[in-house]
Amino acid sequence: MNSRTIENTIVREIRLANATSRVQLAKQLGIAPSTMGIQIDRLVEQGILKESVPEEWGLGRPPKLLEPNPTAGQFIGVDFDARRLHAVSVDFSQQLLKQHSRDLPSQAKAADVILQIQEVIREVRFRGRKLLGIGLAIPGTLDEEATTGLHYRFISDWTNLPLKRIVQGAFRVPVYLENNVRVMAMAERWFGQARNIQNFICIGIRSGIGAGIFLNGELYRGSGGLAGEIGTWPVCDSSLNKKIQESIPLEDIASLRAILETLNTSVDGLLESAEKCDSSVLKILKIAACAVGRVISQISLMLNPQRIVIGGPLAELEEAFMSPLCEEVQRCLNQQSGLLPEIVSTQLGELAGAKGAAALSLHRWELKV
Repeated sequence: MNSRTIENTIVREIRLANATSRVQLAKQLGIAPSTMGIQIDRLVEQGILKESVPEEWGLGRPPKLLEPNPTAGQFIGVDFDARRLHAVSVDFSQQLLKQHSRDLPSQAKAADVILQIQEVIREVRFRGRKLLGIGLAIPGTLDEEATTGLHYRFISDWTNLPLKRIVQGAFRVPVYLENNVRVMAMAERWFGQARNIQNFICIGIRSGIGAGIFLNGELYRGSGGLAGEIGTWPVCDSSLNKKIQESIPLEDIASLRAILETLNTSVDGLLESAEKCDSSVLKILKIAACAVGRVISQISLMLNPQRIVIGGPLAELEEAFMSPLCEEVQRCLNQQSGLLPEIVSTQLGELAGAKGAAALSLHRWELKV
């Protein structure tokens, strides 16, 4: 390995907490301690890393612990769907600097949304820290190279948009794109409900419905980068006054958008009505929860995940949404108890996608030659 490759590997290992001292790093990477010392000294001098001594230590000389230097720069993450846009900036140690959320205009065009993305990036950019990269959590489908938004049905004319080129041209830093539900899954893997879980699925329920899939500890994208597009999964439900043989897309029954349109309410109104146990609201939520539960059951039969993480505002409704969802999965998999996954709600809140997008940029950042 050349010097820069070694330094980037050192930063990655420290960031992942696989090693936090010079001795541990030398053993972990199989590099001579003297060579490791030279590389560490350079990274400390450049302000990329910093060393500290544990506050509490017993007998003997305490080790110097290495960690990312927060002042080395900042990363920005942006996440959105057809309703709402979120952005955060984090420092080099992944601590939150600024955050901003805003509603998108109803019936917004693609060009409007791109302008809004650029505005929120400027809004959360932290003065005094060098901008090192931007991560974008994009709804809908992306091309295999993750540079272009191919299609998103809930934003008019969102077709074949060269988002990487547009945003990179505006801010002159590396830009990384990924499907927003996959980014939510990454966030759960890095600092959420799926830490140390090798096989899990994150299901995001917002304007649409998608799944981020981790198999054997790796994000699974599929041969064309389209894995996890479960929003069009056909489901049947006679309670919707349709023939039992007739199927409709899952997200037309169970997405947040579909539920809000059916009830003619807002997210806040939905949550408030659910808390008050409004019978008409609970009925619609149960229909949606059971539809998602049946799809989860089918996914479990195929992939056998250890855990399912539910993201989006509906995940906050433990009794009205999560409970009937879990009951439906248990009912469907009653004879397959070994395939019953643990189902949990995200604990990362509405900024999960934006934080994950910032972390995506941060983890892909490298020192240049």
